[in-house]
Amino acid sequence: MESGTHSTSVAAAPVSRRGWFQGAAAVLGAAMASPAIAQPGTGRKTVLVLGAGMAGLTAALSLLRRGHEVTVIEYQNRIGGRLLSLPLGDGMFTEAGGGHFRSNMPYVLAYVRRFSLPLLSLNDGLPRYMVEGRTGEAANPASWPWALSREERNVSVSTMLNQYLYRAGLDTDTVLDSRWPDDDALDRLGNVTLGDLIRGVGASEVFCKLLDAHGGTFTSGSMALGAIPDLAYHFGDQNLFRIQGGNSRLPLAMAAAIGRDRFVLDAPVARIDQSGPTVRVATRDGREFTGDAVVSTIPFSVMDDVEVLPHWSPRKRRMIAEMEWDRTVKIIAKTRTPSWLTRSVHGWPMAGGDRPWERVIDITGNEPGGHGSVFFYLNGSNADAVLALPKEQRAPATLAQFRQDMPDLFDEVLSTDSFAWSEQPWIKGSFGGPALGGAWMVQEWQKPEGRIHFAGDFTTLKTGWVEGAIESGLRAARQIDPQARPEGNPRIRQEI
Repeated sequence: MESGTHSTSVAAAPVSRRGWFQGAAAVLGAAMASPAIAQPGTGRKTVLVLGAGMAGLTAALSLLRRGHEVTVIEYQNRIGGRLLSLPLGDGMFTEAGGGHFRSNMPYVLAYVRRFSLPLLSLNDGLPRYMVEGRTGEAANPASWPWALSREERNVSVSTMLNQYLYRAGLDTDTVLDSRWPDDDALDRLGNVTLGDLIRGVGASEVFCKLLDAHGGTFTSGSMALGAIPDLAYHFGDQNLFRIQGGNSRLPLAMAAAIGRDRFVLDAPVARIDQSGPTVRVATRDGREFTGDAVVSTIPFSVMDDVEVLPHWSPRKRRMIAEMEWDRTVKIIAKTRTPSWLTRSVHGWPMAGGDRPWERVIDITGNEPGGHGSVFFYLNGSNADAVLALPKEQRAPATLAQFRQDMPDLFDEVLSTDSFAWSEQPWIKGSFGGPALGGAWMVQEWQKPEGRIHFAGDFTTLKTGWVEGAIESGLRAARQIDPQARPEGNPRIRQEI
């Protein structure tokens, strides 16, 4: 490892129930009283929420507001799911999970505003690309060395992608409406990759490679139906934010509003039994909970670890078995300064290519401290290659490859580490979504199975996004109580 570099552990440290609640209360601040809970009505139900990530917290809080009794049962001994903020020292934080949000995410903004959480601003991506052994700067498309078509020259990847989507009858606003996709979109986009879709309206092969360099190697080969909402966030809005002090402050604030006595932590679910008059949920340590309904945010990647009675219907069983889960790896680095800014590259991403390091994400923005904060975002075969290494070798190997390709972008690296959600036993993957031909899952995950209602960002086409998690939690809550509402005052033009 380089001189002056050290490795810091990013494993989630065990916390007591008292410890996490005290942290949540600190987030809310001593002056903020817990919001009033609605008086129970004649339709009061007891609801068991399985999972304390953003989807489960959203469902729990919205049902609690309506006067229902809620218990949240969480596998881990912490709150937040895939929102996990890690301290870097000097008052800085990085994100093992959800790294940012954008101003085209009205639910996230409403929740952040509701709990008065301070924001940091980030730069959008102005990357340096390295594709086919050639390098080009996003800031200077006139000098790009690739054999692009005439119309693809002198314009950004974002601008050209938006034109191709327009030619295909799409746009980066409509596809973010929670009522999208309609039946026509399901039929048209569920059996075609994004690359084939845009090639059909004029995209060149090298443009698809540049799109993969910007968005990740999986981008052009992904099912168009699932890829387009993700691209709409990245290419439909340039305003990026993080929560000062870490994005995990949002789930902690929500947990404090729900109340400590409504959480059961360190309690993996072993069985869900709805064969009787109530739903019974048993945990591995022998405890049992009963309710009128269940909101399950258990990732389908580990659902086979749970006994379900009666057994899943054939389509639910097929959906759980066939959903694909990525194995994303983050290689985290803190640098002496954000020296890449002097090279006119920055943001999400600040470098991308067909190299083993894949993409480098700059999340420094205006975070105090003066140091640089980045992570490498590895997927597919790149992630597999890194995961095959001993953990202590992952960051040095990735940094060495990047230093060789782009030696001028980093100054001294102060600390490094790695994090992989596929190594977390409660999920064993990062992003879940339908495979090519799996558009039928979109309608299937919206249907309850008896008294079990499904939520989680993977039950939307906004997989990996907090906005998708919130939408899914509200959807599940409204299946139980149609009057369930989100926090704050979301400025949206659509309804779930």
